Amino acid sequence: MIRFEFDEAVLQTIEKALGDMKGQSRKVLKNAVNATAKQARSDLADKAKEEYMAKKSALNSSMKLGRATVSKPEATITVTGGTLELKKFKATTPRSGAKVQITTGGTLKLIQSRKGNKAKAFLATFASGHQAIVQRQYGKTYKTASGRSSRQEKWGRGADMTQIKKLLSISAPKMIGDEKKVFGVLRPEIYGNLMENIRREIDKVVNAT
Repeated sequence: MIRFEFDEAVLQTIEKALGDMKGQSRKVLKNAVNATAKQARSDLADKAKEEYMAKKSALNSSMKLGRATVSKPEATITVTGGTLELKKFKATTPRSGAKVQITTGGTLKLIQSRKGNKAKAFLATFASGHQAIVQRQYGKTYKTASGRSSRQEKWGRGADMTQIKKLLSISAPKMIGDEKKVFGVLRPEIYGNLMENIRREIDKVVNAT
């Protein structure tokens, strides 16, 4: 969770700037905090996209904005979600084996275990229609009757009964919360945006009279 808070010194600065209109100080702070949080949500997604090859739609959907109120002028950005499937990143899935690029500074790399050519990752379509990059788990087979029969129904009596698993990488919370690449880099800018938004909200109140 990323929290946008204030201290009493900030509130006192707003009250001093407003003078006789200091009764609107908490409204000014609320509006400034909400504007800053909205900017931050967009900026965090953009910055994470600069560092990682994840799709921006996946990053945006992982962030939920909690808005500030007059009585509680603090906002939050809650980043949720487990590790993303490899297909959420830049990926190609030729018959020779799936390749994935996680970071923008990296390259497409073949996903393969150490057990030989048959362990290359590939694109699979599940019964639900969902597609994912998967890999066979050698030494593990489908043991339930339903699991084996469904594979035989789809692939025939000689179907490979080796289990497959979806391959995962990094989660949205870890990407966005990255102190060295994303949130840590943007923190000073976010604070600067808050101060600028406070100034704008003060000007609105003063100039409205």
